[in-house]
Amino acid sequence: MKNDEKGYVRRPLLFQIIFIVGVVVCVAATAILFVEKEFKATSVTVTGLTYYSEEDFLNKISSAPARKNTLRFRAEQYLDGEKRIPYIEKYDYSIKGNHEIQIQVYEKILIGCIKVMGQYVYFDKDGYVTESSAERLDHIPLVKGISYDRIVMYEKLDEQKDKLYGIILNISKLIREYELPAASITFDSRGNVELELLELTVKLGKREAYEIPLQKLSEIFPKISDRALTVDLSEYQGGKEDIIARPKKE
Repeated sequence: MKNDEKGYVRRPLLFQIIFIVGVVVCVAATAILFVEKEFKATSVTVTGLTYYSEEDFLNKISSAPARKNTLRFRAEQYLDGEKRIPYIEKYDYSIKGNHEIQIQVYEKILIGCIKVMGQYVYFDKDGYVTESSAERLDHIPLVKGISYDRIVMYEKLDEQKDKLYGIILNISKLIREYELPAASITFDSRGNVELELLELTVKLGKREAYEIPLQKLSEIFPKISDRALTVDLSEYQGGKEDIIARPKKE
């Protein structure tokens, strides 16, 4: 009789537990469905990228599931904080209407790089070393013919190179301004400058500033960009003087 009474007591308690668990599961499932529907990300827009593809950048800052839901994306960004990404200064995001994620990227302004012990060391417009990577960014010119006694991340390039760095800065800014696809900037032992652009080799000579020859180069580049030429602008002063261009194979 006592065993029957105990079993009778246990069965209602078990049913109550099952009922409560069922209710909790139903509520949780309903909440999940609500969140998935009401905060479903239908659009993810990224602006300001040149160093990465949109997919590569998004993979670096968030998980794929988080990008499908604006609430989850916001929570992930809050918990993980802004991640440090090579070549990126910072990025901001905003959620529009629960369904759209907008990301604005602010890239570091890299104007050149040098190769040291198998690594590409990138420096910005102020001469500070900001990145080091085994990978080469195609649209950042590689500076050749210069040696540095001391290179420290996040510090300025060797002070004794300041004058030469000013020339590198001048050339790099003009290359960016005129949208010239320079792969390298080479200095010889006398300080003469030579550029490599696709199949072209362009001699710029030694100057205090390079506005005149690079402006001319930007004018003639579309006409000769598909040819293997050596173009000599070292004596060009902006007048009617001839520009010497010779095939590389004579």
